[in-house]
Amino acid sequence: MQVCCKPSRRVVKDVGKFPLVLFSPGLGGSRLLYNVLAESLASAGYAVATMDHTFEALVVEYPDGSFTPGLNASYWDPSIPGRLESLLGVRVEDGRFVLSQLGRKDVVRKLAPGSACGFNTSRVAFYGHSFGGATAISALMNDTRFTGAINMDGTQYGNQTDVKKPALLFGRAKPSPHNRTNDASWEGVWRHLKGWRRELGLEDSEHLTFGDVPLLLKLIRLPIPVKPIIGSLDGERSFEIITTYIEAFMDYVLKGKKSELFDGPSEKFPEIVVG
Repeated sequence: MQVCCKPSRRVVKDVGKFPLVLFSPGLGGSRLLYNVLAESLASAGYAVATMDHTFEALVVEYPDGSFTPGLNASYWDPSIPGRLESLLGVRVEDGRFVLSQLGRKDVVRKLAPGSACGFNTSRVAFYGHSFGGATAISALMNDTRFTGAINMDGTQYGNQTDVKKPALLFGRAKPSPHNRTNDASWEGVWRHLKGWRRELGLEDSEHLTFGDVPLLLKLIRLPIPVKPIIGSLDGERSFEIITTYIEAFMDYVLKGKKSELFDGPSEKFPEIVVG
């Protein structure tokens, strides 16, 4: 096995210099299915905190070694009135709690031994996939510490309020589109986005394109029919596109660097439709 990093004796004491980003996975999913995406963003100079949500993930382990197993799928059954809205509220509070903890020096020292301070939690970006994307947008609307959010292919739930902070809806283009024209929840949330906003569509993608799965399946050359769930776009190519646009958004929100990628069609990435 090879790893993409190497140990170093140098300790970064001022972790606050790294812009902080939070991530939330899809409903009932695990943050571990998005590790490569997170590592790519971290390699660009960001501190990325990925979350598992208690009772949804297969298991959540706590710092003292105790753990909570996940519940069966009935826990997030969308046919139960108000269930997803309730879970969304729980997830948003998870994100707010994690953010508060990451601002504490004593907590961060356990995560990054030798650090002399907590992370800067006054300006933080939030991205997520599927229900995690809905979580990111909802958190943006409910906590002033979040300054930008990306919803990757997730139907939006919950009560919404106007927000003047940057937001990106990253969905799908032909042949299986997911955008404001066929998802009323996206059209609804779009009206509340009063600041910088963009909608992107990725051609030849499906719902699970927005994670590590397409890349991993290509690398292990698994011969199974997966196009209905990950699309026909090459796994390495989809990874390159998604990580490039995520990084460009974070650069804009947290570093003030504007990118022409969001202005219209790109010669380098013709698979992206900008709305």
